[in-house]
Amino acid sequence: MNRKQFLTEVEQRLSPLPAEERNELLGDLSQHFDYGLANGKSEAEIANELGNPEDIAREALDDPNATWNTSPPPLRQGNFARNLFTFLGLLFLNLLISIPVLASLWAVWVSLAAAAVSLIVAPLLAVADYALNGNFYPAKFFFAITLTGIGLFLLPGVRYLLNLLVRGTVRYWKWNQTTLRGASE
Repeated sequence: MNRKQFLTEVEQRLSPLPAEERNELLGDLSQHFDYGLANGKSEAEIANELGNPEDIAREALDDPNATWNTSPPPLRQGNFARNLFTFLGLLFLNLLISIPVLASLWAVWVSLAAAAVSLIVAPLLAVADYALNGNFYPAKFFFAITLTGIGLFLLPGVRYLLNLLVRGTVRYWKWNQTTLRGASE
C-alpha cells in the first residue's frame, strides 16, 4: 500500500471526527511517511510499520467495535464545478471516442468468432449439399475439411481476443468510475 492509498483509507474511516482532529492525525501520519522516506524506507514499508488503517481509525475514534462501509467512496463533495467538468469530459470522451472504438473492436471479435464457427461447420454444409443435390464432389468435400482446419486454427486467437476485450473493457469501466470519484491513480 502506498502513501496516498494509506492516507486516503484512514481519512475515509475518520469521517466521523471533526475536520480539525482528522487533519491533525493525517498530518502526523504524513510526517511519519516523510521521515521514513528521508531514512530510505519505501512507502510500503512505512505503511506496514504504521499498521492497519482500520486499527488506526478505531483507536482515534475510541471505538474498538467500529465498522465501515467498504463500498467505494462517493463523488467528492465540495467542488461542484470540478465534478461537473469531470463528468462532462468523460461523457464526451466516451460518446465520441471510447464507445465507438470499443464497439468496433467488439464487432471485429463477433465477426471473427462467426467466421471461425462457420468455417468449422463447413463439412456439415458439404454433407447437406450432397444430401440435397445428390452430387458428391471430393474436391468440394476436401476443401470443406480444409476450411474446418482454418476455423479450428482461428479459435484460440478468437478466445485470446475475447479475454483481451473483456479485461480491457472492465479496466476502462473501472477507470471511468475512479475518475468520477476523483481518486485518479
